[in-house]
Amino acid sequence: MSDPTTDGTAGRPRLGPVFYVSLVLSVGFIAVGFAVPSRVADALDAARRLVVGTFGPAYPITVLVLLVFVAALAVTPFGRMRLGTADTRPEFGRLSWLAMLLSAGVGLSFLFWGTAEPLIHLADPPGGVAEPGSAEAAAAGVRYSFLFWGLHAWAIYAVVGIAVGYSSFRHGRKLLVSAALRPLLGSRVDGPLGKVVDILAVFAILFGVATSLGLGTRELNAGLGHVLDVPESYGVKIAIIAGLMTVSTISAMTGLGRGIRVLSLVNIALCAVLLGFVLILGPTADILGTLGTGLRDYVGSFVPMSLATEGAAGDTWTQEWIFFFWAWWIGWAPFVGTFIARISRGRTIRSVVAGVVLVPTAVSVGWFSVFGGTALQREQAGTVAVSDVAGNTKSVATVEVLGSLPGATVAFVLLVPVLALLFITSADSASFMLGSTTSGGSMKPPRPLRLMWSFAAAFAAVLLLGRGVTSLQGSAVVAAAPFAVILIGLCVSLTLSLWRDRAAERAGRPVGGDPPDS
Repeated sequence: MSDPTTDGTAGRPRLGPVFYVSLVLSVGFIAVGFAVPSRVADALDAARRLVVGTFGPAYPITVLVLLVFVAALAVTPFGRMRLGTADTRPEFGRLSWLAMLLSAGVGLSFLFWGTAEPLIHLADPPGGVAEPGSAEAAAAGVRYSFLFWGLHAWAIYAVVGIAVGYSSFRHGRKLLVSAALRPLLGSRVDGPLGKVVDILAVFAILFGVATSLGLGTRELNAGLGHVLDVPESYGVKIAIIAGLMTVSTISAMTGLGRGIRVLSLVNIALCAVLLGFVLILGPTADILGTLGTGLRDYVGSFVPMSLATEGAAGDTWTQEWIFFFWAWWIGWAPFVGTFIARISRGRTIRSVVAGVVLVPTAVSVGWFSVFGGTALQREQAGTVAVSDVAGNTKSVATVEVLGSLPGATVAFVLLVPVLALLFITSADSASFMLGSTTSGGSMKPPRPLRLMWSFAAAFAAVLLLGRGVTSLQGSAVVAAAPFAVILIGLCVSLTLSLWRDRAAERAGRPVGGDPPDS
């Protein structure tokens, strides 16, 4: 059988109900959001409380199940199966592939959270497990940072990436979440049910990206205000969004092989230089101590943290942190997961798990150890005093910590392009995948469509106009709720597909088609 790239993954893209419904609902949300921002904020806040109260406790369980699932895929014979036929080889080199998936997956928030999150937990220990400001609070902050940005988070992306990639490149289906559910739902994915799944994926992308862009823009404005006395206002935030989105749109117009791939490589290179700078000129011994202690505590507390049972049960910290973070990552899953599927053609499932889960986790652990370890050492030594404000202005905490290092000017020079590229690579990858999803899973969505979906930044503008952080977090939690169910469905569907294909291989039958009743 030839390598399947047809049936919607190549050729002339078609616009259908997913595009038109998504467009109408998106424009409607933006119009209402600008007209009556307070009512939109109230609705999102009410929906957030309902979702957290009803489904919140299911998020940690769901995410742990996804992690166990991808680990099982990697260690079983299924791990040797490819996202494609036996002779399909990867489209991108390993370095470019890793650079693109990392750049799409971490976003602008990665830099600010790396410094600020351990400080936030130092001042407000997770679940009351330690006294504020204590060494135990610092240790808890590091291990929870590893939790929120480590194995669990990236396993969410891996599930979508493997399921959609295997469905598309092995079976020739469209590059869509709904198409990956065909082994479970059969021909129903061709009808209204499949369209609903793809529309939900579109809005999960829109709200997930808007949350990150909105939070990142807010932090950029605060950082500019701290350094250059730029006023913190809605107008400045809109100007920041517009400027960075203009550059990201130009990048998205050049496609994967040039714009996104090249910018991702430059982004990762600059991040590595900045990381090395802080590691060498910062408190190196304390950073290495943070790494060792954090890994020990992370492994030792893995199960209770995973199940959200550590500390006081039912406290607001669990809702505001654990439930929100998992909802945030789930909200990004249709975007990053399908993007990973798009760039992972020809790779084995085992290599995808290693590249999507293990490598980014190692990067996250290293990043939070270097930046978080430096921040904790500076705070506890009295060099800086920003733990009380880190929760509201993470950028200010980052600027203060970097400013306390020797050669701080160099760090700030590196910081500016890193910030811009983290924003741009996430945004242009998102517009690429929105274009793909709304054009029937096209591998090469039309440029006008990608340009149109660059207006996704308007979602961030609407949410910032409401109640800022509250609206942003509310949108992420609400958008993630239906997609959490879809993620479990993808696990079941992928298992059915792999099982059938292994059975076909052992029986000497062709692999790649669907059963007649599907």
